[in-house]
Amino acid sequence: MTEKISLNLTLEELEIIDKYIELNDNTRQLFDKIREVYPKSPEEKAYKRWYGNYPPTTTSDSNFEGNRWKSFQIGYKAAKEDLEPKPEGSLKFQLGKSLEDILYDWWSDVFVSHSDLDLETSIGDLVDRIELFLPKPQSSSVSESVDAVLMVKGWNNCLIEIGRNLR
Repeated sequence: MTEKISLNLTLEELEIIDKYIELNDNTRQLFDKIREVYPKSPEEKAYKRWYGNYPPTTTSDSNFEGNRWKSFQIGYKAAKEDLEPKPEGSLKFQLGKSLEDILYDWWSDVFVSHSDLDLETSIGDLVDRIELFLPKPQSSSVSESVDAVLMVKGWNNCLIEIGRNLR
């Protein structure tokens, strides 16, 4: 008759033991059952909500799953930090509005706030907003590199062409 024992292990301790035990189907199933009852971190719970299963604890041949889990953790941490309130006076890098945001703002302004605007004025307002969205021309005056000058010239020519096509 087998004797029942109870273990008080952290998940980290369990993973260390997992590395040293020869795994076969029975021991793998046992460890999987043990892992299922351990409390999951918010990251692991979010991963399961997104991918449908908990992140892997063993390395695979391709290591695709392990890399996906690591990438998920980095993104989760960045999103969490972004949502945390920042101290007063701290600097925060922010990207400008996306073109989609500009279109939504224009739509709500034209069709909700200023529904009395005519078609030409409404479209003119949209084009003005898109022109403000576009990147600004660059200057190559500080560069002595011919390649840099040509790239800046090409960049500026593209911006001019985009602006021409808007009007």
